[in-house]
Amino acid sequence: MVMKKETVKEKADATDLWNQTIKSIPIKQYVNESANTEKILLFSESGGGKTTFYLGILRYFRKQKVPTENLKMCIVYPDRPSGLTKLFSLIPKEYQDCIEIFPVSNYEDTIIATNSAVKILEEHYKQTGYYGWLVFELMENYWTFSMDYYCRKAYGETMADYFTEMQAIMNKDKADKTAAFAAFAGPMGGPWPAIKFHHNFNWIDKLKRMPYNMVFTSEVKQEDNKDSIFYDLGFRPAGEKHTQHRVDTVLYLSHKGNQFNMRAYKLTGYTRLYSTIDITSPKNGKEVIAYEVHKKALKRLEDSGYRVSKIEDIEMQAGIKPPKEESPKKEKTDETKKSESSNENADAKEESTEDEEVFKI
Repeated sequence: MVMKKETVKEKADATDLWNQTIKSIPIKQYVNESANTEKILLFSESGGGKTTFYLGILRYFRKQKVPTENLKMCIVYPDRPSGLTKLFSLIPKEYQDCIEIFPVSNYEDTIIATNSAVKILEEHYKQTGYYGWLVFELMENYWTFSMDYYCRKAYGETMADYFTEMQAIMNKDKADKTAAFAAFAGPMGGPWPAIKFHHNFNWIDKLKRMPYNMVFTSEVKQEDNKDSIFYDLGFRPAGEKHTQHRVDTVLYLSHKGNQFNMRAYKLTGYTRLYSTIDITSPKNGKEVIAYEVHKKALKRLEDSGYRVSKIEDIEMQAGIKPPKEESPKKEKTDETKKSESSNENADAKEESTEDEEVFKI
């Protein structure tokens, strides 16, 4: 469910806010009543398998025998139509009527499409009790849409037209290049607070608080910041640079020749990341579903003791260190050791080939 909080008076002065209170929510209640859904960011070079990944979630659901009435996926889509139509066969036939597409080409389209998709998912939840999936392709496009929206609102022309004029001013008076930039900056000294408001506060920051499962995709942009988690890779997800802080999972997809790989860069709730895994399909004559490989990798992390519970994760982020509980150790008998060894060998044989050697903790 979505937690509702009491709101302050809209027209209250800043100093008056100190005279108001808001009701708190006990942390255990907050955790128990919050939807434990997924917020995933996929990034890769073009052709790395981003769309294949999230459409593969549907194939994973089919393997799990998820009823069609429990599933709803809305895709906000700014890319070329063939990017989806050529992959239509990846969608299981029984789920094809569960997918809604919202083509967008500007900021206004994006906000209206997002709101329309949310209404569909709200109704789906009311009818079924299941949270659906909301997908946003190519995050860099929405960042561009926000900049274009700013230019159209501030200057009455598109971003392309405005910057073309700005470049013309610079070319005309090479001795003083500040005139065009000063005009773009406006009286506030820069456009970025307004652009970030449109992209962040009025869009993605609303999304991150919604209970639905979400997948964001983006291509890549060069990364030179040595403090970045992506510095070793050399590039980061394209688009607004703080998008990765708004999701729980960040996965990098790549391919070299005919081999496709997946690597985790952020896994909220886990104290370790899994490294590069081969997700090339088919493998040994069997279909490989990247989302399923991801789920299996998370299970292996959990089985290895690298998973924290939701409440432990929140306590950790808040700097709370719960007391350690020591439990008495029991000596294992030869019979117990033999049984455990036998079970481990059986489990190892059942592990799928996609994470056998390349999965490292």
